[in-house]
Amino acid sequence: MYFDYAGHDQSLEPLRKGLAQILITDLATAGTVRVVERDRLQAVLDEQKLGKSGKLDASTAARIGKLLGARYLVLGSYFDAMGAFRVDARLVKVETGEIVKSIGASGKSDDFLALEQKIAEGLRAAVENLAPVDARRPEQGAEGRPGPKRPQRLNTGTAVTYGRALVAVDSGDKKTARALFRDVLAAQPDFELAQRDLDRLIQ
Repeated sequence: MYFDYAGHDQSLEPLRKGLAQILITDLATAGTVRVVERDRLQAVLDEQKLGKSGKLDASTAARIGKLLGARYLVLGSYFDAMGAFRVDARLVKVETGEIVKSIGASGKSDDFLALEQKIAEGLRAAVENLAPVDARRPEQGAEGRPGPKRPQRLNTGTAVTYGRALVAVDSGDKKTARALFRDVLAAQPDFELAQRDLDRLIQ
């Protein structure tokens, strides 16, 4: 799910979608975890008239999880304070609402990617430990599934711009989205996920 922003700088709000997309991509390319794509998540939120809303309560999040056919939800929040950045994630069992794992990461705002990677690695390990052995095996055709390489670094400002591009995509403003993706790539040329998203818009 999109993480909640718990700070006061509203310019960081679009990071909700950027963080979700990067996490989804990191988890999906592992091959051992089946992850609902962000496009599908956004479609369900739109269908439920929740596409533009902010925080979701626990019961609404569980309902969305069931509609997505997910066994677990990843919920979380992030905030900034005095040059520091904090991300917290919770792995929640959809059927019961039980929090089965909490993961947190703190660091400098100019190294957003390191925080995201810590969260992704913790979530991946948690899901694999919870699943039966047979369920950990990659789906047919998932082994070695290529994915975009992580950039060397990604600061919070560039990640926010990436989130703004996704907001534009979801609202149907492809022109603005293309311009924002190009801004992201100008700042971080090795951000292959942003390049993939841009390519999808210009095909």
